[in-house]
Amino acid sequence: MDLYLGIDVGSVSTNLILIDHQGELYLSPLYLRTQGQPIAVLKQGLALLEERLSATDRICGAGTTGSGRSLAGALIGADIVKNEITAHSVAALSQVPQVRTVLEIGGRDSKIIILKSGIVVDFAM
Repeated sequence: MDLYLGIDVGSVSTNLILIDHQGELYLSPLYLRTQGQPIAVLKQGLALLEERLSATDRICGAGTTGSGRSLAGALIGADIVKNEITAHSVAALSQVPQVRTVLEIGGRDSKIIILKSGIVVDFAM
């Protein structure tokens, strides 16, 4: 099966998820504590995912976000690296198209994102 990998490397947690070509969840997402070791935890998460894949599964694309997005993107050869403002906005809009405000409480900082007609018009960290 063709799959797409999403990775969010944050200061507190590192999260990995696989979706299929229709955007449906494939396997359970992984939530790992970063513990100040983003590279080691990312490698651990990738190994855990690999154990769960079948011989016919193929990762066709990968994207990263979070405070460790650039590092993670370089390590895995990500197709796309996006900041958290963009990632949260796109995710919120996919779930609630008329969303106007997104709040995120992270381990390193908190964010408020203001959207108008599906476009980010302001944000603060």
